[in-house]
Formats: sequence, structure tokens, C-alpha cells
Amino acid sequence: MPAKINIVNIYNDHNYDIKNFNILSEKILNAVAIKLKQKITWCIAAIFNDEQTSIELNKMYRHKDYVPDVLSFGNNDDDFPNINIDIRDLGDVYICYSKAVAQAQEYGHSLIRELSFLFIHGLLHTLGYDHQNSVEEKVMFDLQDEILNILGITRK
Repeated sequence: MPAKINIVNIYNDHNYDIKNFNILSEKILNAVAIKLKQKITWCIAAIFNDEQTSIELNKMYRHKDYVPDVLSFGNNDDDFPNINIDIRDLGDVYICYSKAVAQAQEYGHSLIRELSFLFIHGLLHTLGYDHQNSVEEKVMFDLQDEILNILGITRK
């Protein structure tokens, strides 16, 4: 059986300095896919946006008035069980670039590490993971840490 090709579509209309995040994001998606024993090809969008867009999306969809670092909008393909497709569009992950830069500086690690963390966090949300209680949070955050460690994306 040939390996599945998972796809990350990067949208960076503001031309932020995201280095080789397009390559890294596909490695992240593949690592999550392997860990979760995916059955079909996955596709997801990573969208880098500004604070104004982030706050507008947060107000519109979450009714919260602050600049989030990451927002996820999952597609629920399970709503269409009769469609015979070989690819699952997981949805969109919006990353606020300036917030990522600030958090990388605050936490003392690289921007690429922060972008990776935010992307994994958003990706897991599109897959149904959450952190509404301590049990869910532990499962989700342990998985995030495991994927980052597998790929050698460390805090320092």
C-alpha cells in the first residue's frame, strides 16, 4: 500500500516570514496522521493573518473580544457518510502571526517552534480534540508535546 500524501495549504497573503513552515507543517500533519493511524489522506489549510482579522473572527464565531493566537474551524465530513472520497478536508487553522512572534519571545523559544505548536494545537481541534476540562487538556497537550518531540521541535 503506497504512503498517503497529506496536504497542508499555506495562505500567507501578508508575506510574513514563516521560513520553511510549509515543509514543516506537512511533517507535522504526517506525524499526527501516523500517530492517530489515519485511514485516508488529510488536507488542511494554515492561514497566517493579522490581529484585526483574528479579533474579527473571534468575535464573529466565538463571541469573544480579544486577539487569539490560533483559531480552528473544522470541517465535519462525517455529516456526509454516503460520499465516497479518498481525502478528508480537516478545515482551517488561522494563526495570528504577530501573536506568535510575541509568544515566541515571551516563552524564549524560536518562532518556528511557536508556529508549530499553534498549528498542532489547531490541527488537533479540527480532529475533535479539546481542552475544556483537565482530562481532555492532558490528552491533547500530551499529544502535542509528543508530536513536537518526535519532530525535534523543542523549546530551546
